Order: sequence, then C-alpha cells, then structure tokens
Amino acid sequence: MPISIPTVSALRDSIISDIEGKLGVTVPLLPKAALRVLATALAGALALLYRLARWAYAQIFPQTADADALVLIGSRYGITRVPAVKAKLTATATGTDGTSIPAGALWVTSAGVVYAQEATVVISAGTATITIEALIAGDAGNLTIGLTVNAASPIAGMNGTATIASTVTAGEDAEADEDLRTRVMERMGGQPQGGAAPDYVIWAREVAGIVKAFAFRTAVGYVTVYPLQAVTGAARIPSGAKITEVEDYCGASVRRPLCANVLAAAMTELTADVTITGLSPSDAATKAAITASLTAYFYAAYPRQYPDESSPTDILSVAEIWAIVAAAGATATAVSLSLGSNYALASSEIVKLGTVTWA
Repeated sequence: MPISIPTVSALRDSIISDIEGKLGVTVPLLPKAALRVLATALAGALALLYRLARWAYAQIFPQTADADALVLIGSRYGITRVPAVKAKLTATATGTDGTSIPAGALWVTSAGVVYAQEATVVISAGTATITIEALIAGDAGNLTIGLTVNAASPIAGMNGTATIASTVTAGEDAEADEDLRTRVMERMGGQPQGGAAPDYVIWAREVAGIVKAFAFRTAVGYVTVYPLQAVTGAARIPSGAKITEVEDYCGASVRRPLCANVLAAAMTELTADVTITGLSPSDAATKAAITASLTAYFYAAYPRQYPDESSPTDILSVAEIWAIVAAAGATATAVSLSLGSNYALASSEIVKLGTVTWA
C-alpha cells in the first residue's frame, strides 16, 4: 500500500490547529503572523521527513528498492549484478606481405567505438587475421560481419581498414535493474533445493544476456536447460556459443548435483498464422489493435515448467483469439489458428505470431 504524504498546506493547517488547541488562542490569518510563519516553516521540514521516510521504507523491499539498495539486498543471497561483457571479434586486414601489425594497435568504427588488437600478426599472402576487443563493455561493441574498422594510426605496408570476419565473444550490457530485481525476488521466494528445476533456471539467468530459462528432466540423470535472451522480438533464442556458455555454467561441478548431467539447448520458435473471417468493423485501427494483442499473446506463451502451475500459458487456443477480437470491440464470423484449435507447447517450444489473414 503506497504511503500517502500530506501536502505542505495540510501539514501547516494541522500544526496551526495544534497550536491553537494547546494555547487556547486563534492564530491570526495574516501570512506574516509569527505563529503562522513558524507553522509554515515546520510544515516544509515535516514534508521532507515524510518523503525521506517513504524512500527509506521503499528500500526495504526488492519490489521498490532503488538500484543501490537492490544490489545490497541481492548480496544477502549471493546474487550480484551480471556485469557487462566486452565484444571480441576477428577481422581481416590486408597489405604487403611481411608487414607486422603490433599487439595493442587501435581500431575504430565510424561510430567511434575503439578496439584494441590482442596479439601481433604478420601479413601473409596479402591478408592477416587479427583479434580485437572493444575498450568498452556492452552491446555497443558488437559489429555485423562484413563491416569495416579503421586503423587509428597508419601502419606502413598495411591498408587502413579491416573487415569483420567473426564474433569470438558477443558484447553484453550489464544486467538491467528490472532483470536483477526479478532474480532477487525469485531467490527470496524460492530457497535453493539442491538441484530442483528452479535452481537450474536461476543459474541460467546468472549468465550474461539470459533473461529467462526453463529446465526439464529429459532422461534419467539428465537435465536440459532452455535459455532465452529476450522475451519479445526476433532474437529470443541465444546463439550456439551462448547456449554452450549456459551449459558450462549450469553444469559446473560447483553448482550441479553430483548425479546430474546438464545440457543446454535452443528452443524451437514456432510460427502461428491466424485467419480472421468477417471482421467488423474492419478498419485499420481495429486490425492494428488485434494484431498487437495477438503478438503479445503469442510472446507470452511458454511451456509449462511445473504440472501444477496456477496460470499456465502453454495452451494456444482459438477461444483466446475470439476473446482478443471481442476485446478490440469487434466481431468476426470465424477465426482459425494454423497450429490447431488447441495446441499445447512442448517443453522446448515457444511461439510467435506469423501472418494474420483478414478473410
């Protein structure tokens, strides 16, 4: 329940009322009356104290704590913010054979992101593969294969640019406050259980870039973890390198039970096409509202982690599509879903909206 802070004028009037009650006098209405001036000054100070008390109260709970207090709450449970990761890339430089490109050489993008070369390389057959690491950590250091970086200082015998060839380590931003808040709340609400499903989910989310995960016993002695790096958008499923990182982290002997073998795997993202027949009204605004709701509906659908979940979202149903149409203030003569009228997501499946056909 939010703490309500009285206004300064309400506090002033309350102080004046108390003074009048204690002294048995009526405080003059003139703004410059001594007691009225005193009451106004005290009211201002009390309003600040109310705000301080409300802020201090909010720091007690992870739901309302600010970033600094949230880190301190997490530290009680051994939870720390996942740090940012520097991008490491390989690039192809060209020039005269025998030219040495020294370790520490700086390369810069057109956006001003600077990279340092890891080791000295020598151009052979006209090319050399260099490994560079961003000087700043975070997603800003990631580059698409085929882009070029420029040498910060000219090197005799080498052309001034290098072309990005591959990603060794993807840059990751530091964990966002809300992602850290969710992990702290999950840890407070679920004590470690020596290798139960929640433990594997928590471990997976300690890997940089992973925001959601599922864990299932897929065979006797085997646990498979399915990580996600986003809950919406086109890049929910991590790269193979990131999945391997999750597997190594969750399967480290310091975490997993001795009798468990841990695997990490990519989820399969299904595409759900929807056909809506006879929509009325069928204007652009109504269609846009329905499409937005369908997109959110499918993004919110996940496999059932526990058999007794109170609000499972693993069943995709035509009935829900009818409800979305009705919520947009529209009617239809028929709706259909390409996956079937009632489709249950498997443990390794997520789904996104495909094509919406207005028939």
